[in-house]
Amino acid sequence: MQMNIRKNVTAKALAACFGLNLALFASITAADEPRMLINAGLNGSWYEPATSGQGFVFDVVPSNNLMAAYWFTYPVEGGAREWFLARGDISGDSVTLKIYQTANGFFDLASAVERNVVGRAELKFSSCTQASWEYQIDTLGISNEIPLQRIAPDYYCEEFLSSASTTIVSHSKSWVDIRGDWLFQGCVNLENSDSHGDEFFSFTDTTAILEIDRYSRPDCQGAVSRQVLTLTVQRIDKTMAYLGGETVIANRFILTDVESGQEIKQLFYVDDQGEVPLLTHGLQDSLPDDEGFPTELPELFFERLE
Repeated sequence: MQMNIRKNVTAKALAACFGLNLALFASITAADEPRMLINAGLNGSWYEPATSGQGFVFDVVPSNNLMAAYWFTYPVEGGAREWFLARGDISGDSVTLKIYQTANGFFDLASAVERNVVGRAELKFSSCTQASWEYQIDTLGISNEIPLQRIAPDYYCEEFLSSASTTIVSHSKSWVDIRGDWLFQGCVNLENSDSHGDEFFSFTDTTAILEIDRYSRPDCQGAVSRQVLTLTVQRIDKTMAYLGGETVIANRFILTDVESGQEIKQLFYVDDQGEVPLLTHGLQDSLPDDEGFPTELPELFFERLE
């Protein structure tokens, strides 16, 4: 596909490429610095040096977008060791976890172990080596925030970050790397009496090139022009969205236009139920969620190009 990159893309043109109305586009803000994204490279042992002798082991489970935490510490009154478990859904650079305490187990013997929710925690990573654990233990009536650092050197986190924004949770809860080329072939009529035809996405580690054929009249008739946008891509987290009346797993993204610095809050969804994966993005004129991301997906799909 020939690329005819246009300079000085206006907000109006950028909005039209995603079917945005201008009122929604006005709420889009300038880009922030790239955020930390939780990935499997964070697995391992973490602690606070001031309380050496206790700490955490984190285990990221990408296939379910979950993190498990094992907290090795001591009772409030001191003495014997204490062990808490925690798990929760990953959301960008942080995860909200339920804290569990087990009881009625025996050393190296099968038993009906009880798992009781005793509190909650918010784990936030500022980098591949620094994090904070803010907790509340309801059964003990205590809360605090613990600064953490990893014990072993980082070998994989930074490497994982290179593809973290293009690895998304699919319909079947698997992780799918969307890097590469995707093509939508068809015609979509827009609200302002024009239309767009074929739409092409090319994803790299942190950027996407969007090419779209715009027509001056409905049904892909009239004068045609090609618009090309270069966007940085940043996956935020997974969410639920509506597709054809059903609720499906989608992924929230922030796309930033390289030339204008404008942001689009967008969804991407991968249908991996068939032989060939299919990709679609959110309807920006759908009812937004609390943070301004769309909540509906069109039944119009891109196919991956080999």
